[in-house]
Amino acid sequence: MEERPISPASGTPEAAPPRLRAPLGFYPCKVDSAGRLKLPARYQDYLGKLPDQKLFVTEYQGLAKIFTNGSWEKTLARITDPALKRRFAFQAEAMGSEVDIDPQGRITLPQQLRKELGLEEKAVQLRFYEDVITIYPQEQFEEELNRVKQFRASDLERLAAMGIEI
Repeated sequence: MEERPISPASGTPEAAPPRLRAPLGFYPCKVDSAGRLKLPARYQDYLGKLPDQKLFVTEYQGLAKIFTNGSWEKTLARITDPALKRRFAFQAEAMGSEVDIDPQGRITLPQQLRKELGLEEKAVQLRFYEDVITIYPQEQFEEELNRVKQFRASDLERLAAMGIEI
């Protein structure tokens, strides 16, 4: 059992801090002509509570990704081949950069990334999953949604076999 700090006032263990949970679901947004993306209020609130405030934006598998909460460093740490790590990091940094959230809750996507992925003045859907925000252009979001719908019946059967019925 994990030991918790003792409260000086009461002499009893302090309550564990509440677990932070990233927002669930997809959030529609738009990248403006200057490449700025206004993050949903829930994202801003969550990101503001994280111990690591750095955001790294890059392209991976044809989509823009925003790595949060040290997830970029954790990803690099998992790559054990030094040459592969160097090439992977070089490519990611050539397409991306660290970004800050401005006072209006916006980030500016790197110019090379916007150009490569055609993101300026585009409707997008944001999904936060495992400390990474994926930016889906609306067309790709709809294609992926249609693709996963094809598996709905078989996926529900498999989930039921695992005892998961919602």
